[in-house]
Order: sequence, then C-alpha cells, then structure tokens
Amino acid sequence: MNKLFYFCGIIALTIISCSESNRGSVKEKDALQAYDSVLIGCDQGFSRNLTSVYWVLNKNGIVKKNIEPILVSDEDKDTVTTIRIGGDSCRRIKELAEGMFVKGTVKDVVAVRDRNFCTDLGGLYVYVYYPGKTVRHEYEWGKTGVRYSSEFNELMKLIEVF
Repeated sequence: MNKLFYFCGIIALTIISCSESNRGSVKEKDALQAYDSVLIGCDQGFSRNLTSVYWVLNKNGIVKKNIEPILVSDEDKDTVTTIRIGGDSCRRIKELAEGMFVKGTVKDVVAVRDRNFCTDLGGLYVYVYYPGKTVRHEYEWGKTGVRYSSEFNELMKLIEVF
C-alpha cells in the first residue's frame, strides 16, 4: 500500500513539474510578443551634461539613440537628434535588453556586497512598455557594493554609458 502511495505521489509531482515548466516558457514567449518597446536612459546626477541621451528599442528590431539638449530656448521646436543604430551592435543591444528586462533570462546584478551609498552620482532607468502598463527598472551608480554581470556591463558599453 505504501509503495502504491509513493508511486502515485511521484507521478503527480512529475505531472505538476512538467506543467509548471511549460507555463513558464509560454509566459516568456508571451512577454516577448506583448511588449511594445524599451527605453533606456541615464540620469547624470550632480555632474549634469548639456545633453540627455536615451535609447529606444522597438520590438521590430529598430534601435535608436536620441540626443536631446537639456537647455532649450522657446524658438527651438524639435531639438532631438535621432541616430538609427544598425548591424551587429543593434542586434546585440536588442538581445541583451530583451534578455534582462523583458524575458528575465539574463542577470543584471551578480552580487551585492554592502549597502554603502554615495548620493548624486546618477543612474540608469529602463522602461519596458506593454499595452496598458509600464515596468520600470532603476540602477543607481552610487551603490558602491553592487557587482553587475558581464552582460550588463557589455550592454552599458554598447549604449555608451560606461
């Protein structure tokens, strides 16, 4: 009787684990199909430049770098300079951003050693736009004990943050 009970339990756990793993892959696929775009920008903190740079990654593979002056006069209507990125760097930026911020399959933070914090160093903000909602990720450069993954550092180099 006990063997039959254990055998039924093992079969039930196997069925549950298989259905859970299938559910996760469907969610990842749905997340990729449902998101509209990703916006990545830098908050420069106390040492502010005269321009603001942010990146827009569309679901269809278009990656654009936008440069906008911070001080704009009333006469300047459209002062945003848009540069379309192509080639291997475009593909890699999209791949890393989707993996980190949409699918969640690529790590961004590897370790947090301490909670020391230095103010006014700025940071990075990421908005993932879905129909009807927006998800925000935020990274503050003043957190000195944070160790970022090699993929996160690669993305920062590609979008010229580091």
